[in-house]
This record gives sequence, structure tokens and C-alpha cells, in this order.
Amino acid sequence: MKSTPRPFVPALGLHSLTGFYDGLIARFLAEDAWKARLVATIAPKLDDVIVDLGCGTGTLGLLLKAACPQTTVIGIDPDPAMLGRARAKAAEGNLDIRFEQAFADALQLDSGSATAVVSSLVLHHLEQPTKRAAFAEAFRVLRPGGRIVIADWANPDNLLMRLAYVPVQVFDGFPNTRDNLHGLLPMLMRHAGFEDVREVYRRRTIFGNLAFLQGTKPVGRDAP
Repeated sequence: MKSTPRPFVPALGLHSLTGFYDGLIARFLAEDAWKARLVATIAPKLDDVIVDLGCGTGTLGLLLKAACPQTTVIGIDPDPAMLGRARAKAAEGNLDIRFEQAFADALQLDSGSATAVVSSLVLHHLEQPTKRAAFAEAFRVLRPGGRIVIADWANPDNLLMRLAYVPVQVFDGFPNTRDNLHGLLPMLMRHAGFEDVREVYRRRTIFGNLAFLQGTKPVGRDAP
């Protein structure tokens, strides 16, 4: 019997829009500015192993690898079309990045194999049970003392930012985006076992508040 592929919400809500993703993100979200800030927050170093959950077309992975060529970067995404674009961009830039097709809540990676996990504009695509499972997987693959850094939509800080977030909810689904709207991601990170969870950066965009959340896997403790 032929198995049915597991469904997922594509980057712009519709598979037909995948080809426009890079251009739209660059034009409307000032991607260069905040992704440079995200790379600086992660601060890739020699011998780091960084897992990019929902790597999309590989933009962040390329920036991380360019910042420190000795860093191992592993891009994870369920969308084969996105991964195809990511691999092409890495080849064009002559950057050795490993890309794997997988879901954030079912990583084919060894426990304790990563020094950092990063996710950029991915979690708002997931309903809460899947978010919880994704955080649990991130916790599992991290080494003790490893960090998780999340860049995603945050609870709005004013009415304008609340209204700006409506198109994201329409395209990506109201149930999926509700946790971000209500600022629940830090709580979900703590429930997964992360400590020192805090917001380290926030900016206003035409689609609402974008924030960076950071947490650490404690030394000598398993997941709850």
C-alpha cells in the first residue's frame, strides 16, 4: 500500500508560492538586517555543530557557514522543493552544508550531537503539540550546555503590530499561529527542559513583532 505523505504548512502557506519565498522575505522583512543579528547571536565557532530547523532555502545556513567555515551546519526541512533550492544555493556558494528532509519533531540525529539549534520563522507553522515535540527533539539532540535560538513572531506590543499579524494568521492558519500571538513560546521551551529562557532581541515588521528567544540545555539533566 502506498503511504500518504505527512502534510505540512509550506513557507508562505501555499506550495504555489514557494518560488517567491526568498524575494518576498528579503523585500518585506528586512531579512539581511535581522538574520545578520541572528548569526551574531548564535556566534558560530570552530567545531560547532548547528542544526537549522526548518532551514527553507538555506539562507541562514549559508550565513552561518560563511561566518565560520569550520562550523558544521545541518539544515532540516520537510519540503523537498525548499531543500532543492537550498542545495543549489550552497553549491553555488561552494559551501559544504548538509541538508536532510525531515520534520522538526522527528529528527534523524543522534542525541547530544549538536552544540546549537536554531529556527527561523518556522514554529508559527506548527500546532502546539507539534511545537512541544519539536522543542523536545531540539533538547534531545543538543549537548549539555548547548543553546537553542528561535527567531519567530512574538506577542504584539501594540495594536498596530496586532493588526499587522493578521495576514500571517490567514496564510499560515489561526490554530498554528495562536501560541506566538499569546507569547507562549518561552513557556513551551521551559516545559521541554530549557533553562535561562529569555527574549534577546525584538523588532517591528510589516507583519508584526519578530523576536529572538534563547534557551540553554542544562548540564547533567535529562528532558522532563
